[in-house]
Amino acid sequence: MHSDYVTALASSSGRNMVASAGLRGDVFLIDLATAANIRLYPKQQQAQQQPQQQPQQQQPASSQYMQTGPYGASPREGADDGPVPPPTKGSMYALAMNPAGTVLAGGGIDHLIRVWDPRTSGKIAKLRGHTDNVRSLVLNADGTQALSGSSDGTIKLWDIGMQRCIQSFSVHSDSVWCLKANESFTIVYSGGRDRCVYRTQLTTRVAELLLCEQQPVRSIALDPSESGLWVATPSSSVSKYLVPRDLPTPVSDGKSFTAGRARYLGSSPNMRARASMDKRPRDPAASGPICVIKGVPGIVLHKVMTDRRHVLTKDTDGNVALWDVLTGGVVDSYGKVDFDTKERELFEARSMPSWFTADVRLGQLCISLEPPSCFLAEEYALMLGYPNVSDDYKVNFGKLVLDGAFAKWRKRQLQQQQQQPQHAPPPGAVSPSGTLVSDDGQPVYPELWPRYWEPGAVPPAVMCQSATGQQWRRLISHFTGSEVEPDEVPTWVADVVLRQASVTPKEAKCAFVLLPVEGSNLPSLMQSKLNAPRILQVHKVANYCVSKLADQGVVLELFPVYARRPKHMAVEPSEAHDKPFLELLCNGVGVPYEMSLASVKKYIWRKSDDLIFNYRVRDPHNPAPLPVVTPTNS
Repeated sequence: MHSDYVTALASSSGRNMVASAGLRGDVFLIDLATAANIRLYPKQQQAQQQPQQQPQQQQPASSQYMQTGPYGASPREGADDGPVPPPTKGSMYALAMNPAGTVLAGGGIDHLIRVWDPRTSGKIAKLRGHTDNVRSLVLNADGTQALSGSSDGTIKLWDIGMQRCIQSFSVHSDSVWCLKANESFTIVYSGGRDRCVYRTQLTTRVAELLLCEQQPVRSIALDPSESGLWVATPSSSVSKYLVPRDLPTPVSDGKSFTAGRARYLGSSPNMRARASMDKRPRDPAASGPICVIKGVPGIVLHKVMTDRRHVLTKDTDGNVALWDVLTGGVVDSYGKVDFDTKERELFEARSMPSWFTADVRLGQLCISLEPPSCFLAEEYALMLGYPNVSDDYKVNFGKLVLDGAFAKWRKRQLQQQQQQPQHAPPPGAVSPSGTLVSDDGQPVYPELWPRYWEPGAVPPAVMCQSATGQQWRRLISHFTGSEVEPDEVPTWVADVVLRQASVTPKEAKCAFVLLPVEGSNLPSLMQSKLNAPRILQVHKVANYCVSKLADQGVVLELFPVYARRPKHMAVEPSEAHDKPFLELLCNGVGVPYEMSLASVKKYIWRKSDDLIFNYRVRDPHNPAPLPVVTPTNS
């Protein structure tokens, strides 16, 4: 069906039918009884994608629609058919269907309203009149009239049979995003980007300001008694307001006004806003909601940090938090602070390959992994907090996350295979996944290990696509081991998690040169040009330099300097020491020992040729300054 996000749904109470529209501009009809679907728009795309499909193949899904409608089985003679644009040229943002399911209307970014008969899949009309995106639609009971709201700031009433606009109302100062009409189709409630909700009488054109929200109004729902109005905004909470029962007149209490006739159409939004607000009451009828259903604040902004491990987020309440992708949770909450300022404050001069993509379109932080790129990033186990491991052992980020996310599934799978002999690694060994192995051969997870499945924490969900293309979603704690491969669990995931397939990426090397500072009287090294992994840290380069100088009779000690000292690294020694210290420089500045070769080359060296380190005896009275690296100069 849809190849992108679904933007609108419409249903009928009289038929087992739902219509859906998406960002690609395609519209589908879905039979809820059989789960079959047919493409309603655009027809050309259907013919291109399914050239071999016979008409009778769609009969089961559309047979219940093949009835005579109020406008017949085909568009009215003389209707403007026009060319059908491909779905990539226009998104659909609005759908509406009458209760009987005989008329369906859709609108989008092409400023048009298309009307179909769902029973025949035939087009009824194409309505022109808006000058911007159509964002909301409402049909009356028999499907003869429609109301539309647009980003041009107007609400229009249409006669579908005549295919023309009957009335146009200008009550909002910005885009109209949602509409709701009463049962008799004489009153319309509207909300939009200006954060206001208005009630407009279609016969007298009298409008009144009912309420003002803190954020743009995205959706509204009317109680059956029309005494209460539910309002939704980008916030995760939903509010209910009382609706005045008495309908006002233009001179009844001074709190209503006559809706404009879109005289300012075509002018800028600011001009329309100033012109319309001059005639509008300032105080809404409702001072505040009578009921609020609180929701969990959704994430609306995110930034992947330079270490490719942490993600900074901001939610709808303005709270900023730092997430750790490896542990699957929030590691720090900063409250309501400026997002950009906090990003600059947390910035580190780190260079790490991108191994995941993050998005917050669902209001939650979603991390997507795709092979083989998800296995590009590695880090030394000591940097991740692993105890009792060698200083050159590396942990693959992608495998670490997969092992944590599918741990319960793997455990159930192994339990089902207990009859088969298991070859456990030797006690105290380190498995390819980065877990330490105890005497009984079972993995021992350090404190940093992702423990998503343990009680007490909110478990994340795994969203995946089966071999047939069907997408599924499951909480990590709900795996039973019955999820089969490859129908549900992709083979590449099972290879890594269950069969311990090697995911070691092709190691990227960084060439560098070690040279004495001119005039330092220190000798050159026997082997000054070297190649090492890009993630090699500077403290290892310094150790190498000290050991090779010692071979030539020059005894120096390390003086570690840090921009941000990791917990496992040595503390800076005291200046009061008899022996001289080694100092490493690059481009004339001191090099922090926690930086990797890749980070030094990106943020300090900033050249494409081989990285050059210079070494000298540290002058305690004139040490080399540390580099100042910010997001703006990186």
